Amino acid sequence: MNDIEFLDKFDKCFISWDDWNHHSHMRMAYLFLEKYGNKDGQSRIINGIKKFNKFHSGKKMKIGYHETITLFWINQIRSRLIKNTNSFKEFKLQNQDLFRNDYIYNFYDKEVLYSDDAKLKFIKPNRV
Repeated sequence: MNDIEFLDKFDKCFISWDDWNHHSHMRMAYLFLEKYGNKDGQSRIINGIKKFNKFHSGKKMKIGYHETITLFWINQIRSRLIKNTNSFKEFKLQNQDLFRNDYIYNFYDKEVLYSDDAKLKFIKPNRV
């Protein structure tokens, strides 16, 4: 599916819960930041995830919406958009480290990341 179809499916919550994984989160965030810029893109990412989670609220969520995790990944993508990439595929090839689920643990201890405070508000990385 192309990027326009992907964002349309995300917006309509038509992406299956099983397909809503780290890669899908990264693709959606990249596309929104590229299309709408930092401020509007970030707002669309956050609101989109909350809407998607609410739509799928009957599913068993491990975490649900998490402010620190969401903003961490937005900031990581944003910092890498400086490189000239023409597509999500190219972005992924140039930034393969971001597509490892455990990448975030280079910046956070699990106790900090999964605290109640970190879920509700952004906590700066404690391992940098």
